[in-house]
This record gives sequence, structure tokens and C-alpha cells, in this order.
Amino acid sequence: MSQWSGKLFSESGEASFCRVGAFIALVFACAWISYLVLKNHALPDLEGITFFISTIYALGKGNETLQKILGRGKQ
Repeated sequence: MSQWSGKLFSESGEASFCRVGAFIALVFACAWISYLVLKNHALPDLEGITFFISTIYALGKGNETLQKILGRGKQ
């Protein structure tokens, strides 16, 4: 477990915080949207939640790309 948690916060491409965070946000969003559909009997606007989930992942990938450009990342 300690190896996985070490990889979780690294940008090695195996397990990163942005990937796990985006996955957790996706699971939460699916549950929340399912609740809203059951309560209101209509599909809500998905634009905001899509932007929220993709932003979490994009911030991590943007940081990884910037580190590679600056030469500080893993080659």
C-alpha cells in the first residue's frame, strides 16, 4: 500500500493525485446526478459537472507538461 500511495502523489504516470481526484469526482458526480434524476425525473445540465471533473485532471496534466518543458520532470 505504501508503494501505491507513493506513486499516487508522483507524476510517474502510474498513479497520480489528479487521476485519483478526477475518479473520485466522477463517482460523486454519477451518484449526485442519479439522485437528481430520481428526484426530479429529468436529466440536469451536465456542463458544470463536466467542467469540474475535467479541471481536476487538466490541472495535474498541465503541471506535468510544464515540468517537462522546464526540464524538471522525469524524462
